[in-house]
Amino acid sequence: MTQRIPIGFTGARGGECGLSWGQIAIWRAIQRLVPDDASLNMSWVTALEDEGVSFGTPLTRITDTVAFVMARHESLRTRIRVDEVHGPRQLVAQDGIIELVVIDAGRDEAGDAARELQRRLTEPAFDYPNEWPLRVGAVRVGDVVTHAVFAICHLVTDRGGLTALVRDVLDSLAGRPVLDPPGQQPYDQALFQQSEAGRRQSEKALRYWERHLRAVAHSRFGEPTGEPRFVSATLSSPAGDQAASLLADRERVSTSAVILAAAAVQLARQTGAREAVLQIIVSNRFRPGLADSVGPASQDGLCVIEAGDDELGPVIGRAMRASMQAYLHAQYDPVALDTLVARLGDVDLSCSFNDRRFDAQTSVAAAAGVTADGLHAALPSTTLTWEPVEHYGARYFLHVNAVPGALDLTLFADTSVFDRAKVEEHLRGIETLLVAEALNALTVAV
Repeated sequence: MTQRIPIGFTGARGGECGLSWGQIAIWRAIQRLVPDDASLNMSWVTALEDEGVSFGTPLTRITDTVAFVMARHESLRTRIRVDEVHGPRQLVAQDGIIELVVIDAGRDEAGDAARELQRRLTEPAFDYPNEWPLRVGAVRVGDVVTHAVFAICHLVTDRGGLTALVRDVLDSLAGRPVLDPPGQQPYDQALFQQSEAGRRQSEKALRYWERHLRAVAHSRFGEPTGEPRFVSATLSSPAGDQAASLLADRERVSTSAVILAAAAVQLARQTGAREAVLQIIVSNRFRPGLADSVGPASQDGLCVIEAGDDELGPVIGRAMRASMQAYLHAQYDPVALDTLVARLGDVDLSCSFNDRRFDAQTSVAAAAGVTADGLHAALPSTTLTWEPVEHYGARYFLHVNAVPGALDLTLFADTSVFDRAKVEEHLRGIETLLVAEALNALTVAV
């Protein structure tokens, strides 16, 4: 049996204003993917008893949790209205009603019922102007809730803020709702960014962008050979993971910087350019008030790495320094950046890098277990898999995936400028660079 239960909520305030810069970035990503924008939705299932969150949980614990997080986080009660004059605007409701979908199931079927409910709540695209950006459900066995299901629109938050939202949900489900104030709300971010101080911050960041964009070649890949044809390839390499850890330990940098350096060197070699110009996804969570903010804060940072004919070693430090500059200049008005790029002419910003791992920026403390024999033994375990892609919003987009024990890289590419052979060459080239440099480091150490 399926039951729909209305849950009322009341927050501290409501209001309307333009989108924050982080919201604009997500909104644009959504628009690029329509009609496949549901692929950006995020969801999770909490098995209350299996995960030790709560035992014998009544339905009221779920409804109280939903009301609590709706009141606490304004992004959960924010809808988007597109104004023909002013563009997209956020409407924060102070109060309202949201429905909880409850499925009754037997004890043995509860897990399967929860996964099916997760699929049902996650798959449809959200109705951005008319629907709350949160969908909630529960699986009930008798009088006890065994599973809670949450699906959110990407406009609620990026992955950096998802951790704070999940934490607040779990604490409330356990009967310990957090009392500390939440991080900065997107509404407050938008108001600041539209102020004189916010505009000055944006202008400073864009001066950095302009200085670098003027200095680099405008063409990365040359002219397309036909209509865009997108492909996705994933390389999974245990040897690459060991090598990246060893090199990060040697250079005292993050593994993200090591992988970025290898991608930059390989990209420079394949395009014939001395510099690798990449947009990297910057979470901006290191800024005041954003560490626990449930809202989109990520923006593209511009990373220019001199890679030229160098081997990997000297480029790692440059990649770390370049990425730090990108982080410092990754809060800006996206509309103003559009104006800048249009003024500069045919600027090629078609290459992007995104480390999806939550711990991507932590330094590697030690890599004592990595040996030359271990690296050689791990190399045959490397796999390369392919998937067709109907549409993608970049010519080259390299993702580092959160796969324990492996360097897991997914490259989305437009084969009209970067064909399948070059895609494979690129991914295997990154692995080769990392392993060769790690073996060299081990030889020098001996």
